[in-house]
Amino acid sequence: MHIFTIHSFLSLSWAEWGSILVIGTAVFGGAHKLIANLIDKVLNPINQNLQKFNKNIEDWNEWHKHANKRFENGDKHFIRHDEQLRDHERRITNLEEQNK
Repeated sequence: MHIFTIHSFLSLSWAEWGSILVIGTAVFGGAHKLIANLIDKVLNPINQNLQKFNKNIEDWNEWHKHANKRFENGDKHFIRHDEQLRDHERRITNLEEQNK
């Protein structure tokens, strides 16, 4: 038995090999089109939504940093005002004691 002859290759005729090639091309072409549609219709919208979600998370993190900074500044102002209030109370108490 010969592997390659003028009329056949691996015991299949050239017409059979041509049929296998056409069927394989059709199957792989259809699979490629199916995968391309899957990517275009399903995965691209998911990817776009994930990108929007990531942008929103980044924006929220930036806002949260800003809010924390404002809170810390407000806390510092509150502590300063609390110290001023205690100082005023101490002064008023001292003045009241001096006027007795």
